Amino acid sequence: MIYTCTLNPSLDYYMEFSEELSKESTNRSQLEYYEAGGKGINVSIVLNNLMIPSRALGFIGGFTKDFYINLLQKYEYIQPSFCYIDGHTRINVKIKANEDSIDLNAAGPYITDKNMEQLIARLERLDENDILVFSGNSPNYLLDQVEKMLKDCAKEGVRVVLDTNPNIISRCLQYKPYLINPSFTELEEITALSCGTLEEIIIAGKHCVKQGAKNVMIRLKEGSLLVNKEGVYRSQQTETTMTGINTVGMNDAMVAGFVMNSLRTTKAIECFKFANSCSDATGFSKSLEIRDKINAIYDNIEIEKLEDF
Repeated sequence: MIYTCTLNPSLDYYMEFSEELSKESTNRSQLEYYEAGGKGINVSIVLNNLMIPSRALGFIGGFTKDFYINLLQKYEYIQPSFCYIDGHTRINVKIKANEDSIDLNAAGPYITDKNMEQLIARLERLDENDILVFSGNSPNYLLDQVEKMLKDCAKEGVRVVLDTNPNIISRCLQYKPYLINPSFTELEEITALSCGTLEEIIIAGKHCVKQGAKNVMIRLKEGSLLVNKEGVYRSQQTETTMTGINTVGMNDAMVAGFVMNSLRTTKAIECFKFANSCSDATGFSKSLEIRDKINAIYDNIEIEKLEDF
Protein backbone atom coordinates (compact mmCIF):
# COMPACT_ATOMS: atom_id res chain seq x y z
CA MET A 1 0.00 0.00 0.00
CA ILE A 2 1.13 3.54 -0.71
CA TYR A 3 0.68 6.07 2.08
CA THR A 4 1.13 9.80 1.66
CA CYS A 5 1.70 11.99 4.68
CA THR A 6 1.19 15.77 4.67
CA LEU A 7 1.54 17.37 8.08
CA ASN A 8 0.08 20.69 6.92
CA PRO A 9 -2.55 20.18 4.19
CA SER A 10 -4.25 23.21 2.70
CA LEU A 11 -7.64 24.13 1.34
CA ASP A 12 -6.59 25.91 -1.84
CA TYR A 13 -8.86 28.70 -3.05
CA TYR A 14 -8.19 29.49 -6.72
CA MET A 15 -9.16 32.83 -8.26
CA GLU A 16 -8.66 33.60 -11.94
CA PHE A 17 -8.74 37.12 -13.37
CA SER A 18 -8.95 38.11 -17.02
CA GLU A 19 -6.91 41.28 -16.52
CA GLU A 20 -3.92 42.38 -14.50
CA LEU A 21 -4.61 43.16 -10.87
CA SER A 22 -5.00 46.83 -10.03
CA LYS A 23 -4.31 48.66 -6.76
CA GLU A 24 -6.59 51.51 -7.82
CA SER A 25 -9.86 49.63 -8.30
CA THR A 26 -11.76 46.53 -7.20
CA ASN A 27 -10.52 43.36 -8.86
CA ARG A 28 -13.30 40.92 -9.76
CA SER A 29 -12.48 37.34 -10.67
CA GLN A 30 -14.00 35.40 -13.54
CA LEU A 31 -13.61 32.00 -11.90
CA GLU A 32 -13.23 30.68 -8.37
CA TYR A 33 -12.93 27.11 -7.12
CA TYR A 34 -11.52 25.08 -4.24
CA GLU A 35 -9.14 22.12 -4.28
CA ALA A 36 -7.72 19.92 -1.55
CA GLY A 37 -4.05 20.87 -1.46
CA GLY A 38 -0.72 19.86 0.02
CA LYS A 39 2.26 18.10 -1.55
CA GLY A 40 1.38 14.65 -0.29
CA ILE A 41 -2.25 15.17 -1.30
CA ASN A 42 -1.06 16.10 -4.80
CA VAL A 43 0.86 12.81 -4.94
CA SER A 44 -2.29 10.92 -3.92
CA ILE A 45 -4.31 12.76 -6.59
CA VAL A 46 -1.84 11.80 -9.33
CA LEU A 47 -1.87 8.19 -8.08
CA ASN A 48 -5.67 8.31 -8.13
CA ASN A 49 -5.61 9.39 -11.76
CA LEU A 50 -3.35 6.44 -12.47
CA MET A 51 -5.93 4.23 -10.70
CA ILE A 52 -3.50 3.42 -7.88
CA PRO A 53 -4.97 3.43 -4.35
CA SER A 54 -3.29 5.40 -1.60
CA ARG A 55 -4.07 6.40 1.97
CA ALA A 56 -3.71 10.07 2.77
CA LEU A 57 -2.41 10.83 6.25
CA GLY A 58 -1.87 14.12 8.01
CA PHE A 59 -3.71 16.63 10.17
CA ILE A 60 -6.93 18.46 9.37
CA GLY A 61 -9.40 20.27 11.60
CA GLY A 62 -11.64 23.21 12.31
CA PHE A 63 -14.47 24.54 10.16
CA THR A 64 -12.61 23.56 6.96
CA LYS A 65 -12.27 19.88 7.91
CA ASP A 66 -15.54 18.51 6.52
CA PHE A 67 -15.32 20.56 3.34
CA TYR A 68 -11.77 19.27 2.79
CA ILE A 69 -12.92 15.65 3.15
CA ASN A 70 -15.82 16.31 0.77
CA LEU A 71 -13.40 17.62 -1.87
CA LEU A 72 -11.49 14.33 -1.71
CA GLN A 73 -14.61 12.23 -2.29
CA LYS A 74 -14.38 12.76 -6.04
CA TYR A 75 -11.15 10.73 -6.03
CA GLU A 76 -12.14 7.08 -6.03
CA TYR A 77 -8.72 5.71 -5.12
CA ILE A 78 -7.82 8.06 -2.24
CA GLN A 79 -8.61 6.76 1.24
CA PRO A 80 -8.54 9.66 3.74
CA SER A 81 -6.98 8.62 7.03
CA PHE A 82 -6.37 11.97 8.69
CA CYS A 83 -5.89 12.77 12.35
CA TYR A 84 -8.33 15.45 13.50
CA ILE A 85 -6.99 18.42 15.42
CA ASP A 86 -8.49 21.47 17.13
CA GLY A 87 -6.79 23.99 14.83
CA HIS A 88 -8.16 24.97 11.44
CA THR A 89 -6.82 23.49 8.23
CA ARG A 90 -5.15 26.44 6.52
CA ILE A 91 -6.63 28.18 3.49
CA ASN A 92 -4.21 29.18 0.73
CA VAL A 93 -5.19 31.65 -1.98
CA LYS A 94 -3.93 31.00 -5.51
CA ILE A 95 -4.37 33.96 -7.84
CA LYS A 96 -3.89 33.88 -11.61
CA ALA A 97 -4.14 37.13 -13.57
CA ASN A 98 -3.13 36.85 -17.23
CA GLU A 99 0.41 35.45 -17.16
CA ASP A 100 1.03 36.27 -13.49
CA SER A 101 0.47 33.92 -10.59
CA ILE A 102 0.43 34.85 -6.91
CA ASP A 103 0.37 32.37 -4.02
CA LEU A 104 -0.73 33.47 -0.56
CA ASN A 105 0.01 30.58 1.78
CA ALA A 106 -1.05 30.44 5.43
CA ALA A 107 1.24 29.11 8.15
CA GLY A 108 -1.19 26.46 9.36
CA PRO A 109 -2.29 25.17 12.79
CA TYR A 110 -0.12 24.17 15.73
CA ILE A 111 0.47 20.41 16.02
CA THR A 112 0.56 19.11 19.60
CA ASP A 113 2.46 16.13 20.99
CA LYS A 114 -0.87 14.30 21.34
CA ASN A 115 -1.60 14.93 17.65
CA MET A 116 1.77 13.45 16.69
CA GLU A 117 1.15 10.40 18.89
CA GLN A 118 -2.04 9.72 16.90
CA LEU A 119 -0.17 9.93 13.60
CA ILE A 120 2.69 7.76 14.81
CA ALA A 121 0.22 5.12 15.99
CA ARG A 122 -1.20 4.90 12.46
CA LEU A 123 2.23 4.66 10.86
CA GLU A 124 3.21 1.84 13.22
CA ARG A 125 0.90 -0.40 11.17
CA LEU A 126 3.09 -0.10 8.06
CA ASP A 127 5.48 -2.89 7.08
CA GLU A 128 8.02 -3.77 4.39
CA ASN A 129 5.35 -4.11 1.70
CA ASP A 130 4.37 -0.46 2.09
CA ILE A 131 5.63 2.86 0.70
CA LEU A 132 5.44 6.07 2.71
CA VAL A 133 5.67 9.37 0.83
CA PHE A 134 6.40 12.11 3.37
CA SER A 135 5.87 15.42 1.60
CA GLY A 136 5.57 19.08 2.36
CA ASN A 137 6.86 21.41 5.02
CA SER A 138 7.26 20.35 8.63
CA PRO A 139 7.60 22.96 11.40
CA ASN A 140 10.91 23.05 13.22
CA TYR A 141 9.34 22.19 16.58
CA LEU A 142 8.38 18.75 15.18
CA LEU A 143 11.78 17.82 13.72
CA ASP A 144 12.80 15.37 16.44
CA GLN A 145 9.44 13.59 16.42
CA VAL A 146 9.35 13.45 12.63
CA GLU A 147 12.87 12.02 12.48
CA LYS A 148 12.02 9.28 14.99
CA MET A 149 8.80 8.48 13.12
CA LEU A 150 10.63 8.10 9.81
CA LYS A 151 13.45 6.15 11.46
CA ASP A 152 10.95 3.66 12.92
CA CYS A 153 9.24 3.24 9.54
CA ALA A 154 12.59 2.57 7.86
CA LYS A 155 13.48 -0.01 10.52
CA GLU A 156 10.29 -1.90 9.66
CA GLY A 157 11.38 -2.06 6.01
CA VAL A 158 8.95 0.59 4.76
CA ARG A 159 10.21 2.29 1.60
CA VAL A 160 10.38 5.93 2.70
CA VAL A 161 10.16 8.71 0.10
CA LEU A 162 11.14 12.22 1.23
CA ASP A 163 10.04 15.43 -0.48
CA THR A 164 10.19 17.73 2.51
CA ASN A 165 12.37 20.19 4.44
CA PRO A 166 16.07 19.93 3.64
CA ASN A 167 16.84 19.66 7.37
CA ILE A 168 14.60 16.59 7.67
CA ILE A 169 16.15 14.98 4.60
CA SER A 170 19.71 15.61 5.81
CA ARG A 171 18.89 14.09 9.22
CA CYS A 172 17.20 11.05 7.66
CA LEU A 173 19.73 10.08 4.98
CA GLN A 174 21.26 7.65 7.49
CA TYR A 175 17.98 5.68 7.45
CA LYS A 176 18.43 4.91 3.75
CA PRO A 177 15.32 6.50 2.20
CA TYR A 178 14.16 4.86 -1.02
CA LEU A 179 13.89 8.21 -2.80
CA ILE A 180 14.56 11.86 -2.07
CA ASN A 181 13.37 14.62 -4.38
CA PRO A 182 15.07 17.94 -3.61
CA SER A 183 15.41 20.94 -5.89
CA PHE A 184 19.00 21.95 -6.60
CA THR A 185 18.65 24.80 -4.09
CA GLU A 186 17.37 22.37 -1.44
CA LEU A 187 20.24 20.06 -2.35
CA GLU A 188 22.65 22.82 -1.37
CA GLU A 189 21.05 23.00 2.07
CA ILE A 190 21.11 19.22 2.52
CA THR A 191 24.76 18.80 1.57
CA ALA A 192 26.27 22.25 2.32
CA LEU A 193 27.80 22.00 -1.17
CA SER A 194 27.51 24.51 -3.99
CA CYS A 195 25.08 23.47 -6.74
CA GLY A 196 25.63 26.25 -9.26
CA THR A 197 26.57 23.96 -12.15
CA LEU A 198 25.42 20.56 -13.41
CA GLU A 199 28.73 19.04 -12.30
CA GLU A 200 28.27 20.41 -8.78
CA ILE A 201 24.68 19.14 -8.62
CA ILE A 202 25.91 15.67 -9.60
CA ILE A 203 28.58 15.77 -6.87
CA ALA A 204 25.96 16.78 -4.31
CA GLY A 205 23.60 14.05 -5.51
CA LYS A 206 26.35 11.45 -5.17
CA HIS A 207 27.04 12.75 -1.69
CA CYS A 208 23.42 11.99 -0.71
CA VAL A 209 23.73 8.47 -2.11
CA LYS A 210 26.93 7.92 -0.15
CA GLN A 211 25.11 9.12 2.97
CA GLY A 212 22.36 6.53 2.46
CA ALA A 213 19.77 7.65 -0.12
CA LYS A 214 19.01 4.89 -2.60
CA ASN A 215 17.72 7.23 -5.31
CA VAL A 216 18.12 11.00 -5.64
CA MET A 217 15.83 12.67 -8.17
CA ILE A 218 16.51 16.35 -8.84
CA ARG A 219 14.38 18.57 -11.03
CA LEU A 220 16.49 21.06 -12.98
CA LYS A 221 15.53 24.21 -14.86
CA GLU A 222 15.63 21.99 -17.94
CA GLY A 223 15.00 18.29 -17.42
CA SER A 224 15.92 16.30 -14.33
CA LEU A 225 18.59 14.04 -12.86
CA LEU A 226 18.56 10.64 -11.20
CA VAL A 227 21.55 9.64 -9.11
CA ASN A 228 21.98 6.20 -7.56
CA LYS A 229 24.68 3.57 -7.25
CA GLU A 230 24.05 2.47 -10.84
CA GLY A 231 25.03 5.86 -12.21
CA VAL A 232 23.90 9.37 -13.06
CA TYR A 233 21.04 9.77 -15.54
CA ARG A 234 19.49 12.82 -17.14
CA SER A 235 16.05 13.28 -18.64
CA GLN A 236 16.04 15.98 -21.27
CA GLN A 237 13.29 18.57 -21.25
CA THR A 238 10.64 17.60 -23.77
CA GLU A 239 8.79 19.92 -26.12
CA THR A 240 5.68 19.32 -24.01
CA THR A 241 7.41 20.66 -20.92
CA MET A 242 8.91 23.65 -22.70
CA THR A 243 5.50 24.71 -24.02
CA GLY A 244 3.63 23.65 -20.89
CA ILE A 245 0.82 25.70 -19.42
CA ASN A 246 1.05 24.63 -15.78
CA THR A 247 3.96 23.97 -13.42
CA VAL A 248 1.87 23.42 -10.27
CA GLY A 249 2.30 19.87 -9.03
CA MET A 250 4.98 18.81 -11.54
CA ASN A 251 7.39 17.75 -8.79
CA ASP A 252 4.60 15.92 -6.96
CA ALA A 253 3.70 14.15 -10.20
CA MET A 254 7.33 13.08 -10.60
CA VAL A 255 7.26 11.52 -7.14
CA ALA A 256 3.93 9.82 -7.82
CA GLY A 257 5.17 8.42 -11.14
CA PHE A 258 8.38 7.06 -9.64
CA VAL A 259 6.53 5.45 -6.74
CA MET A 260 3.77 4.03 -8.92
CA ASN A 261 6.20 2.42 -11.37
CA SER A 262 8.23 0.95 -8.51
CA LEU A 263 5.23 -1.28 -7.82
CA ARG A 264 5.80 -3.05 -11.13
CA THR A 265 9.57 -2.91 -11.63
CA THR A 266 12.74 -2.80 -9.54
CA LYS A 267 14.59 -0.88 -12.27
CA ALA A 268 15.04 2.67 -11.06
CA ILE A 269 15.79 3.96 -14.56
CA GLU A 270 12.34 2.84 -15.76
CA CYS A 271 10.74 4.47 -12.73
CA PHE A 272 12.64 7.65 -13.57
CA LYS A 273 11.38 7.66 -17.14
CA PHE A 274 7.80 7.15 -16.03
CA ALA A 275 8.23 9.85 -13.38
CA ASN A 276 9.25 12.35 -16.04
CA SER A 277 6.30 11.33 -18.21
CA CYS A 278 3.93 12.08 -15.33
CA SER A 279 5.64 15.39 -14.61
CA ASP A 280 5.56 16.51 -18.25
CA ALA A 281 1.93 15.46 -18.62
CA THR A 282 1.06 17.56 -15.57
CA GLY A 283 2.92 20.53 -17.03
CA PHE A 284 0.71 20.32 -20.12
CA SER A 285 -2.55 20.14 -18.15
CA LYS A 286 -4.72 22.65 -16.32
CA SER A 287 -5.16 20.14 -13.52
CA LEU A 288 -3.47 17.05 -12.14
CA GLU A 289 -5.56 14.79 -14.40
CA ILE A 290 -2.75 13.38 -16.51
CA ARG A 291 -3.52 9.75 -17.35
CA ASP A 292 -4.58 10.36 -20.95
CA LYS A 293 -1.41 12.29 -21.72
CA ILE A 294 1.24 10.05 -20.15
CA ASN A 295 1.39 7.36 -22.83
CA ALA A 296 1.80 9.92 -25.62
CA ILE A 297 4.67 11.56 -23.75
CA TYR A 298 6.42 8.41 -22.51
CA ASP A 299 7.82 7.38 -25.89
CA ASN A 300 9.33 10.85 -26.36
CA ILE A 301 11.19 10.84 -23.06
CA GLU A 302 14.93 10.37 -23.60
CA ILE A 303 17.13 9.22 -20.72
CA GLU A 304 20.87 9.68 -21.07
CA LYS A 305 23.44 8.08 -18.79
CA LEU A 306 25.97 10.79 -17.96
CA GLU A 307 28.43 8.77 -15.92
CA ASP A 308 28.91 5.81 -13.58
CA PHE A 309 28.60 6.27 -9.88
